[in-house]
Amino acid sequence: MNKKKMGHIVLLLIILSVGIYSLQIAIFHDTRNTAFYILQDFAFMPVTIAVATLVVGELINEQERRDRRRKTRMLTSTFFTEMGTRLIRIIVDASEQKETLRAIMVFRCQHEKDLKAQWERINGMQIRVCLTADSYTRSMELIKEGQMALLVLSSNSLLMEHEHFTDLLWGLFHLIDEYNLRGAYEELTEQDILHLNDDFSEVLRLLMLNYTANAKYVRETYPNLYRTAKEKLQNTLDQEP
Repeated sequence: MNKKKMGHIVLLLIILSVGIYSLQIAIFHDTRNTAFYILQDFAFMPVTIAVATLVVGELINEQERRDRRRKTRMLTSTFFTEMGTRLIRIIVDASEQKETLRAIMVFRCQHEKDLKAQWERINGMQIRVCLTADSYTRSMELIKEGQMALLVLSSNSLLMEHEHFTDLLWGLFHLIDEYNLRGAYEELTEQDILHLNDDFSEVLRLLMLNYTANAKYVRETYPNLYRTAKEKLQNTLDQEP
């Protein structure tokens, strides 16, 4: 609703109110009681405004927050469908805790407390990735292949409120910078590999944090898609590298 139309509505309501009070005075010839009730209405107006502003405003804000979370989850779900799940498989295969990480990835978070417990477990783990020529090359090819999609995702203002996913995007962009700077695996020094192992370990942690949250969203919103995605992830993780 534009400002001009809003102004017309407000003016119409004021005129209607004045007309009703004028009609009341004309019929009952009692200006004293009419003035009393007008002042009484004005006295209660701050309370009405406060209730409308705080309660109704909070309800609207909560609805907006839910809408933003839903739209954000749609974006993160697209990321995992396009490249995230494949990237997890590649990096998990290069980790020292394959079986433990695989078990975490297929765990079903039914409630919010389950999700928080998984996050605490993931954050409490000492994830260690030991890159090989194969895992380094395949992961970087996959990330660079999806670089444009990552740029599009990072430009979406909705994701600024999604701290874990934003951190993941920055981590992936950092890996792209590292790859562009250091080149192929054969060109890496021992120190380069140690540094990249740490970078990939942190990216894997962020991938797992976001994947568990996304899996909960998909299970609640699209249960059939969730079952298919879970089976696909299980099969992917069970495959030999």
